Amino acid sequence: GNRERQRRLLLSSEAEGDGKNDDVAGGGGVVKPTIPIGSGCVAQVYKARLRSSHGLHPAGTSVAVKVQHPRILEKVCLDFYIMNKMASLLERIPYLNLDYLSMKDSVDQFRDIMLPQLDLRVEAHNLRRFRRDFEGETRIAFPEPLVGLTSREVLVERFVEGEPMLNFVSKEDEHHSKKDREELATIGLKTVMEMIFLHDFVHADLHPGNMIVDRNKSVRGQPLRVHMIDCGLTVELGERDHMNLVRVLGSLIKRDGYAAGKLMVDTAKKCQATELDVEMFCRGIEKICIDDEQNNFLESVGDYITDICYLACKHKVKLEAAFINAALACEIMEGLAASLYPDMKVQSVALPMVLKAEMMHGLKGKFKW
Repeated sequence: GNRERQRRLLLSSEAEGDGKNDDVAGGGGVVKPTIPIGSGCVAQVYKARLRSSHGLHPAGTSVAVKVQHPRILEKVCLDFYIMNKMASLLERIPYLNLDYLSMKDSVDQFRDIMLPQLDLRVEAHNLRRFRRDFEGETRIAFPEPLVGLTSREVLVERFVEGEPMLNFVSKEDEHHSKKDREELATIGLKTVMEMIFLHDFVHADLHPGNMIVDRNKSVRGQPLRVHMIDCGLTVELGERDHMNLVRVLGSLIKRDGYAAGKLMVDTAKKCQATELDVEMFCRGIEKICIDDEQNNFLESVGDYITDICYLACKHKVKLEAAFINAALACEIMEGLAASLYPDMKVQSVALPMVLKAEMMHGLKGKFKW
């Protein structure tokens, strides 16, 4: 069970702390933590130290130890069974046309990215992929996994020292200045745009609790740096779907609503719309962009999604789950950026990413400005 997994792990790691919350286990005097420093739906996390060296990590290195909850697989499978049945039921309600929102497809896609998270070796792989994608970056980082100490039920990674992003979101004072908040908003948004448009590998659980802030002391001036943790949930589309996503989001960001609507129709797996419905849908998306000329898609994602979903149901255009999930990732990051830097011009960060992604897929020049 869970205790046995912890016992096996702690044969190679020693708890760090002042002993107030520790119990001393037998067998070599290994100190075992009894209070986790964090807990989520899949696992809980402890802070520990390596008893002996591991690779390039000497004995005494601080590590985070993520231990999976017992019987989590059957609990998650039951949750998805209920969600799937509910989505199917809602999609079958007559006249509401809810099936065009891809509710069941979205549940299935979430299931497909959630179930692999139950193998913590997958999270170790994700961390290595993110570290490769952002290699050389001085303002963004991901914990280094200790693959040799990681199993299906236990993940060991370098412990990240720093301050939670939540502290910067909730207050502005001498330790959390306006300049710092604006820098962090730019770093976070730029990182997510790169994940979506350039890497096709997106952290799917982005929120302030999964971001740790510190100063990069290895760089002149010690700039702020954001560590993204808890990387079990990720989204990867594949070349074809990613190209379609780039085209749709790119058109919305460049305010070409008609082109975005036409692309949504062309890439839909199910479309029972008449020619008139298609034209009305595209004109509707175009009107959304025109009416919102003071803002941009990435500055008001929630409003855009609501209006697009309404048009999709009305004109029987089935939205792709990939578009909805990517848009929601943008919405979460946009909300965080807005709370840190309300006057931020998202367009200036997003457009360069869109142009690079279009060039990467050979799409440059196909859309009007």
